[in-house]
Amino acid sequence: MKDNLENPIRRIMICGLLVIAVVLSLGVSAYGGQGNSSGSRSKYSLQAEAGSTLTLLSKNNPPAVPVQDLPPAVVRMTTAESRQPHISGGGSAPKAGAEHPAPAIHQVSAAAGKAAPAAGQRKEKVVYLTFDDGPSAVTPKVLTILQEQGIKATFFVLGDQAASRPELINAIWEQGHAIGNHTYNHNYHDLYSGFTEFWRQIKMAEETVREITGVRPQLVRAPGGTFGHFDSTYFNLLKQAGYGVMDWTVDSGDSRRRGVLAAEIVQASVADLTSSSVVLLLHDGSGHEQSAKALPAIIERYRAAGYEFGVLDAQSDPVQFRVSSKAAALQRGKPSQDWISANIAPNAELFAPGKALALEIGRMEIKLKPGEYRLQDGQYYVPLRATVERLGGRVGWNAATRSAAVSWNGRSMTLDSEKQEVGIHWPDGTAEYKAAQVQLQGSSLWVPLRTLLEAAGHPGAEAFVNVEERRVTAA
Repeated sequence: MKDNLENPIRRIMICGLLVIAVVLSLGVSAYGGQGNSSGSRSKYSLQAEAGSTLTLLSKNNPPAVPVQDLPPAVVRMTTAESRQPHISGGGSAPKAGAEHPAPAIHQVSAAAGKAAPAAGQRKEKVVYLTFDDGPSAVTPKVLTILQEQGIKATFFVLGDQAASRPELINAIWEQGHAIGNHTYNHNYHDLYSGFTEFWRQIKMAEETVREITGVRPQLVRAPGGTFGHFDSTYFNLLKQAGYGVMDWTVDSGDSRRRGVLAAEIVQASVADLTSSSVVLLLHDGSGHEQSAKALPAIIERYRAAGYEFGVLDAQSDPVQFRVSSKAAALQRGKPSQDWISANIAPNAELFAPGKALALEIGRMEIKLKPGEYRLQDGQYYVPLRATVERLGGRVGWNAATRSAAVSWNGRSMTLDSEKQEVGIHWPDGTAEYKAAQVQLQGSSLWVPLRTLLEAAGHPGAEAFVNVEERRVTAA
């Protein structure tokens, strides 16, 4: 009887155990071996979505999908393409101030007509930090901050400041920043009295920078901006001469008045963090310590908004203000066609591909770039001052007689554009005069190279041309 009772109970217990085992087996297989905790599965999924397994490569070179609290559409690009300047001119207009009056409309650049990205496509954002009026005692502070942050910028320098602080121009250049031309002395009255004066200052500043760095700045920024200052003559002739004119899309306001505080500069600088491209106007001239103080916060805000930092060059899409009625009403005279022919076209050749002219004179050798010399009636013509001074001589200018006094190779000479002659002055007080095609073009004297060499005691010049260059040699 006891055995009869135990058998049914044993069978029931065995069946119950089998049912429990089957249920447990089904539960494990349903979670794919990851465990049965929904909390652990949720945590794994969120980590993958957030990209927490990606590591930042460096402060200025994050992965394609950075881990930061930003909307999904914001992405910081690290490809070479993201470094290419791309300016639309559609950013915020400069704010009104003492130095930079606000233009009503921006001149739309070519980039403004480009198609918008397709739905879901991420769009790069670039900010170009630009500094005007330097170099000054503020510039080293700006350079230190940019170097610490791993950022390159664009400096629109003044010629007179560059001449007095060449070591800072070298520092800007050697650290990989771009250098633009901001005229020679920033004098509004002179610069906007007529185009030829603006041109004279651009060329003086350009030559100053070239003598320090060996490179001609091709970007130009007008003091105070082009609005209210440039008419169509300024825009057209600078473009024909090979220059790129660059205004800005956002004004930091650091020159609106004296004593603008860093906090105010930061606020104005980051007023628009939605534009795909921003050209930000800042200053590193004397008295702009607050601009340097504001710079780290400005950089931090743009980085947090997903911007890369770019450098402007002559191929950048131009940001230019429209010609105002005020500038158009000034009715400033346009340069003569002879002046334009003598200055504008040759200048464009400075930035165009072509053969250099190598001068191997005695023990010295220099090279004149295309545009720094020209061929006329089968002769090489060269600018007197640039050529003689690079070859170790000295040149003085007499405005009253439109003539130049030259000291070179142990000889003293005069070149007279009115009398069309070259004079050689001997140590015994006698002089020898010869007819010469001395041409005054703008503010420069141009002379036939052979005539100049013979007068200076370098006879027997020979000319050669090969695939790479033109060359003239003389003993």
